This record gives sequence, C-alpha cells and structure tokens, in this order.
Amino acid sequence: ARGGVRAFFADMLRLAELEQLNKDPVVYVHFSPEVGQSAREETLLGVEHLVFDRRADYREFLTTRTSFVDRQLASIYNVPAPTLLGHGQVEFPSGGLRAGFLGQVSFLGLQAHAASSSATLRGKFVREVFLCAAIPPPPANANTAIPEATEAAPTLRDRVLVHFENPTCRSCHQLMDPMGLAFENFDGIGRFRTTENDTRIDPSGSLNGTYFEDAAALAEVLYEEPDVPRCLVRTMYRYATGHVEVTGETAELRALTDAFASVQYDVLELMRLVAMRPGFRTALPPDSTEETE
Repeated sequence: ARGGVRAFFADMLRLAELEQLNKDPVVYVHFSPEVGQSAREETLLGVEHLVFDRRADYREFLTTRTSFVDRQLASIYNVPAPTLLGHGQVEFPSGGLRAGFLGQVSFLGLQAHAASSSATLRGKFVREVFLCAAIPPPPANANTAIPEATEAAPTLRDRVLVHFENPTCRSCHQLMDPMGLAFENFDGIGRFRTTENDTRIDPSGSLNGTYFEDAAALAEVLYEEPDVPRCLVRTMYRYATGHVEVTGETAELRALTDAFASVQYDVLELMRLVAMRPGFRTALPPDSTEETE
C-alpha cells in the first residue's frame, strides 16, 4: 500500500522531473546533482507520514510543519540536520513561512528556472495540481520573457507587470502570477530570503477573493478551498480508472467528493471509496463518452 501511495503522489506531483533538476551552481551554491533525489524522498516520506502514520486530513499536506530532510536539504532550509545519514524528521517553526509541500524543494526548486525563481511556474502548478484548473499554453508568437531587474523594477513582482499590460497574456497570467508571487520569499532552489536586489519582497495576494499575506497564509487559504479535496478526488479517480472522466461520471465524482469529506479527508479511505464505487468496476453506455470540462 505504501508503494502504491508513493507512486500515486509521485505521479500527481510530477516528482520524476526532479531527476533532471538543474541549477546554476554560481547562483545557488547549495545545489548539487543529488538535491533532486533528496527532495523527492522528503516529499514521499512526508506523504507516508501523513497518510499512514497519522491518517491525517489530506489538506494538512499543504500546512504541516513536519518534514523529513537529510543534511543537504537541511543546509538549504537552514535548519540543523536531524541525522548524519539519510532523512530525519524536523519541525519548521510555527510562525515561519515554510509550510507543507509548497515549502519544499520538490515544489520551489522544480517550479523555477535554472538561475531564478518563477511566479508563473509556481502559480501554474498550484492551479493545475491542487485546484484542477486548466491553464492553456501561451500563443505560439507570445514573448514570455521577463524583463531584467532594474532600479525602477528590482523585484519579480515589479517585472511580471509586463504580463498584465498585454491583453493577450493577461487572462491566463492573472490566474498564475499573483498566487506564484506568494512564494517569492523562497529563491529558485527554495532558500528563504526577505529581499531581492536589496528591495523587500511583498508576498501578499488573494485567491478567489481571499487575501493572504505570504506563502504560509496562502497554504491556510488553500486548506479551506473546496476545490482542493475535490481536485484530489478527480485526480485519484482518473488514476484508478485509467481515463479522463466523461459526462456520465459526474455523479460518481460528486458522490466521492461528499464521501471524502465524511471521512475527514482520509486518503486511505478515499482509495477504498474509489475502489468500491460502481464507476471503478463498471463501464458506461457507449453514448456517455463525452469528456467533462
């Protein structure tokens, strides 16, 4: 069961991409080729702890202060290494900005560029993976480059304004950049910082009309967001059945989402619920094949 859960979350969180994690060693002196594998194991040990050891509410994956790090990750997170070899449990400060999966290198380092952070990549990942929102690719002729830092625009928040000045870019980037900017207190490898180019970082924003001050506050907002457990149900249903749900399965997903809430968002219970539902064991009539939006 642990192997199956690890495989599901590795797929959902795109952890295989960590094998190709690459950073500019001049910009990120704490990076080495082993960081990606260490980060992957940190995330999956956290999943096991949450799902099996604690049988906790799935939404705590975004808010927990417990993690499992080795010496290399400890140096990135600036915490004492819990063990000489391998990964050990640590507790991040309750008042700090590093919380849950969105405070880990698996997210912060992977959803960034080789020499810089990326509000767009980070916001896009959260929208797609945790909220199941579809973000279309940019037009073929779109210029996706961010201007270089200047005295007038020293922080990434200043520079991504170019996305909102272009009507072609605005509609999609307004779904990604404001949320991704919440993580600007973490650089492109995931180390904490308070300034960029000697200018204080502003990580505040709003999600669906709810204001947040920083990354930890955004995690709390996501904890209360109904689309987060609803998205996990959809993702697990697709994973279990091997296909994207169709119109005739809408009722199945709605029933599973309600049942998931009734078992306090226990992931193992959700797995059982999916396997016991008719949608897992039976096929739909041939005229019910239209995909849902």
